[in-house]
Amino acid sequence: MKLNGKQYDKFILNGKTYEKFYLNNKIYQSLDPGLILDLPLQNNFTDYSASGISMVAGNANGFPSFVSDGSGGFVLDFNGIKSIKTAVNLPINTSDKFSIEFDMKTTATGVQAILELSNSFDLNNAFGLFLNTTLSKLSLHDSAGRNEYNVIKSSIGVNTGSWINIVIQVDRALGVNQNKIFINKVLSFVNDSPLTDNNGNYGSYPLFIGQRNGSSLGFVGQMKNLKIYNYPIL
Repeated sequence: MKLNGKQYDKFILNGKTYEKFYLNNKIYQSLDPGLILDLPLQNNFTDYSASGISMVAGNANGFPSFVSDGSGGFVLDFNGIKSIKTAVNLPINTSDKFSIEFDMKTTATGVQAILELSNSFDLNNAFGLFLNTTLSKLSLHDSAGRNEYNVIKSSIGVNTGSWINIVIQVDRALGVNQNKIFINKVLSFVNDSPLTDNNGNYGSYPLFIGQRNGSSLGFVGQMKNLKIYNYPIL
């Protein structure tokens, strides 16, 4: 079967059905169909999930640069004025839950946008992940419409200048304990849904990485191993 110019096949592993697709004479296997974006950020912007999404510059300033991690790998270095975004909408709009995992390093102290689903996280069924001014903690705004959010903040600061593993997880179907932040795989914050929660599937929007709408609140720091799932992973 061909889809968007790519050849897709199905295969079964341990009783589960997975996808395999062919692109530019290379075979990419998604051993997790719920993985909808997989950016190792190892000197390229290739999405290794079955989605195969192309990444483009978030604004006219161009792409952020890659720098060596000192051990043979690379990391994406954000300077506050450059960002990237998905060339098409992130395929999350059939889910009322998601998980985001990535590694980051920063010493920044101001309000900065790390990830944003849509060109404005105020839109219904969108979200924004920010570095917050309050002790430089992580802040997730899970939107139910303008000025109505599930807002969660990590219990500790993340601007230590060391590599930190971040997992953000939301399961709107739960209602109780639906919003979670994990720092280095340890639960840092959890809360229930407030009355403003919309309990719906997420919208069909592009994903911005490193700036809000590619134009403001630019992130200053480094990132690698970004993955987004349409289900809770922890």
